[in-house]
Amino acid sequence: MAAINKTETMPCIENFAKINITWSSIGVPNEIIKGLAEQNFRAPTMIQSETLPAAILGRRDILGAAETGSGKTLAFGIPIIKGIMELKKQQLEKNDIKFVCKPLYGLILTPTRELAIQIKNHLTQAAKYTDIKIAVILGGMAAVKQERILNKGPEIVIATPGRLWELIQEGNPHLNQIDSVRYLAIDEADRMMEKGHFQELHDLLEKMNANPIKLEKRQTFVFSATLTMVHDLPDYLEKKKKRYTRSKIYKLTPGQKLQRIIHLLKIKNPKVVDLTKESGMTANLTECRIACTIDHKDYYLYYFLKKHSGRTLVFCNSIGCVKRLSTLFNILECKPLPLHANMQQRQRLKNLERFQADENGLLIATDVAARGLDIPNIEHVIHYQVPRTSENYVHRSGRTARAEKEGITVLMMEPSEKQNYSKLCTTLGRTHDLPTFPVVDRLLIAVKERVDVARDIDKLELKCRRQNTQKSWLRKAMEDMDMVLDDDDDDNESSTESEEAAALRRQLKLKRNQLRSLLSKPVFPKGFSGKYLDDNLNIDPAQDTEKAIEVMKKTIENNSRKRKEHNIVSQKRERLQKKLKKSAKF
Repeated sequence: MAAINKTETMPCIENFAKINITWSSIGVPNEIIKGLAEQNFRAPTMIQSETLPAAILGRRDILGAAETGSGKTLAFGIPIIKGIMELKKQQLEKNDIKFVCKPLYGLILTPTRELAIQIKNHLTQAAKYTDIKIAVILGGMAAVKQERILNKGPEIVIATPGRLWELIQEGNPHLNQIDSVRYLAIDEADRMMEKGHFQELHDLLEKMNANPIKLEKRQTFVFSATLTMVHDLPDYLEKKKKRYTRSKIYKLTPGQKLQRIIHLLKIKNPKVVDLTKESGMTANLTECRIACTIDHKDYYLYYFLKKHSGRTLVFCNSIGCVKRLSTLFNILECKPLPLHANMQQRQRLKNLERFQADENGLLIATDVAARGLDIPNIEHVIHYQVPRTSENYVHRSGRTARAEKEGITVLMMEPSEKQNYSKLCTTLGRTHDLPTFPVVDRLLIAVKERVDVARDIDKLELKCRRQNTQKSWLRKAMEDMDMVLDDDDDDNESSTESEEAAALRRQLKLKRNQLRSLLSKPVFPKGFSGKYLDDNLNIDPAQDTEKAIEVMKKTIENNSRKRKEHNIVSQKRERLQKKLKKSAKF
């Protein structure tokens, strides 16, 4: 949750009355307003203004689609907190405050652990001046600790579906009340409800929807930046559809997508609010691309990182790609921080904290970091691989250009990815290619040398590790079988192994020294001037602090000016040809 009008300093008491009027006019109670004021949330965002009155005053279910960073978390968080405050007040008035089991009033489901923690932090701040307890339940953390948290009876539970379903199956008494929750919110709902994903969510919904009387009392919130976005069918489904004439496979319309969600969640009389543009992008985002071969992607990425300072988030389609890039760019001393689903949760959170603390931080991640995460001041989002769906592209790109700040998203595309790129453009309503990010071609020579040496080091280090692993395995296997080599054989084999290992170590040392020497010099020599690939603008490569977004804006403006000039020349030529034709007739 971000992009809320905020000031740099705490609002004074004088301004509090104005803030109070703004929020209270749409039904937000003073206790919540006080918590919002401390965070400098001066007024509702557009999505909050459109949904809060219907949710709080009309108690309607909400289906909300808004750009990333638009304030969706509070759009469902405020009504839930306010509703629970009223329920607790009613119980108190009835003197019905002794429960055999403390009630679970609110349940919020998210696709990723990091998003669950982020939502918990936002809502804890908003509920600071209430007595509502909020807990987060997710995988990767000790189950015993989470059981202990649940024993305290939190009124709101924020969870990922897998761990939640696991604890319910184990018979946790607090979570077994989920069929009685009065408030259900699903953040990034379209991702969670895709076929083949989050089977636990469907199991949870089946349990929650079993009792029609309890279902009638439930208020439901569904939010996503791509709630109404639909993409083309994957190739394998498209082929299957063509193969079978009676196939029921078809591309959903935005309306059908919403109806499917309404049916799955048993939503009643919802208010649908769609504030997204056709592209799903904020106006402060600059989009561009770099077309290159697969082997050259590393060069262009290193070039971008060294040429343009700022916090950068690089997205990959696989964990293997994240690991490879993290290793390579660590050798290049770029201090990369990896983030993917196979990492321990503690390390994932630690890497996110380190990334946020470094104004020139580099985070290399899978799509686990694409949805909902509100990391302040990310200046660049780079798609190292073309995302598989347009939704992923929108969510990835939405990590920058938040809270009314500018940002740039760069799509790196190699020839085999052109089909995915074309589908992405079609879904987003693009009629032209994304503009090309300007790169000084001759500077890639220095970049290429460094990256190639780093690649060699990576290969040699891997070879050393494999050699050591194999040696340890053979030694252990022989010990297990009580085998003993003759002294002569042992000496010969050890001599051969030691020679190979020594040669490998020497080679590795030479490469490390070579890279150390290269890295000790500036990658872009002073006084050099080059040209952009797509225009004739001269630049000084010594200006390493030049912002990528400014460079791209200049290029777009220059290209636009050239197109206008070309159109004017073309129009003049056409007019001249018409005059010549007329004169030829006479």
